Amino acid sequence: MFAYLRKKKYTVLVFRRNNHGGGLYDYGNYVICHEGKIDQQKIGEMKMKKKVIAVLLAVSFVISVTACAGNGQDIEPVMQEQEPKEEPEMEEESEPEDEIESEEEEAEEEPEVEEKVESNVKPAANTPSELSDDLYDFQVSIDGVVYQIPMWYSDFEALGWVFDEDATLTLSSNQHTLSNRWKKDGFSVLTSFANLSMNTVDLTNSMVASLKLDSFYLRDCTWEILLPGGIQWGVSSADDIKAAYGEPTRDYDGENYYQMTYQYDNYRQIRLQVDKESNALNDIEIENIVALEGADNSVDETVPDAVKAYQAPSSLGDDLYSFNVELEGNLYTLPCPVSELLENGFRLNEEDSDEAVASGNSGWVSLNYNNQTLRVLAKNYAEYATTIENCFMTKVESSDNGPKFELTIPGNIKRGDSEADVEKAVKNFNVKEETSDSGFTYYTIYDLNGSSLDHYQIIVKDGVVMKIEVSNSPKKLD
Repeated sequence: MFAYLRKKKYTVLVFRRNNHGGGLYDYGNYVICHEGKIDQQKIGEMKMKKKVIAVLLAVSFVISVTACAGNGQDIEPVMQEQEPKEEPEMEEESEPEDEIESEEEEAEEEPEVEEKVESNVKPAANTPSELSDDLYDFQVSIDGVVYQIPMWYSDFEALGWVFDEDATLTLSSNQHTLSNRWKKDGFSVLTSFANLSMNTVDLTNSMVASLKLDSFYLRDCTWEILLPGGIQWGVSSADDIKAAYGEPTRDYDGENYYQMTYQYDNYRQIRLQVDKESNALNDIEIENIVALEGADNSVDETVPDAVKAYQAPSSLGDDLYSFNVELEGNLYTLPCPVSELLENGFRLNEEDSDEAVASGNSGWVSLNYNNQTLRVLAKNYAEYATTIENCFMTKVESSDNGPKFELTIPGNIKRGDSEADVEKAVKNFNVKEETSDSGFTYYTIYDLNGSSLDHYQIIVKDGVVMKIEVSNSPKKLD
């Protein structure tokens, strides 16, 4: 699934449910699988019964599937390895799309410092002075200190927490991690990080987007932990919580625990878990994916190295795994830079194109040539936000119904050719042939070692080629 967020003239392609490298899922601390769903509630009960230690999986993602125009937004997960624990995971939930806005800001020039003074004292954290009475302010008081989620990494660190993993991990725009551990005074909490800026950042420049207080990691902890409305860790019951906040948005009644979820919006929720033996709150998870002020939304017009390294093919050839095309008399290999088509006579329709695209994301580009318009997605493979001209087109097409470009693919196939010509050209390649009730025959050619979403597709009607579409959107460029 693709979705886009639009701010002024900026469009950011965000999260895809099907990545070319594997399955991607909605934001949350859930079990990860390639396809299908896992019943976390049942898994949680089995873990409580058998006390089996579960190990969180470590995988890194960068979200990429061929897109449809969308109005919502998903956030792409990047996972890291965690130590085992006995407690059950939160139940898996599928979230609908959401829109998140982020403002572009200009970086202020730092004044020169004449002399650096080394110090081990961390800066004071930027935290609220008092705990709110509103649950949906996404606050929690821990040992007398109020935590406001989200908060910057530096503010969280300034409260005495030591990050227990690799902080050099980078997040592209709109990426997030699933679960990361911090330590303090012999205890641990779990957080996730998110980057809602336009540029790639490391974890130290990202924001803490969720905070999980887990009874397994806080065993024997004597900190006073309070939520708005006087709800207290280790004291308040399910009835106390409902009296304070009302009936939950959804709940789950397990054998060993009762879980309540209070949801304000997509990716903005609080999960509270009550242990049935003690009848007391023993797990808190606060998730609030919203932009913070101070994010780096600058746009760099520098031509990326990948664009400089691009080379057009010397011939079209017969290889239907090459993603070579001949478009209006010029040869390209997809994905190809938008700037290549501009150099070959295509004109950029600025009003119908995105001005800039965030790192690792895609935006719309509209190109005109010979009274025909090609409007497709272009992906930014750079680690910084850049202009649409510096992005890579991932799709071209030509159809009897428009746009009617002169498009030829390997095997010298073009619109107007016979179905016999198509069958001859594709016979040595992996091809999926389908015929619709309306009489269209679809030939989809793709490499079994790749993704079926990266393909040549030839559509035949009444024995004649009427449309050709070529799509290739790799996760990374070679």
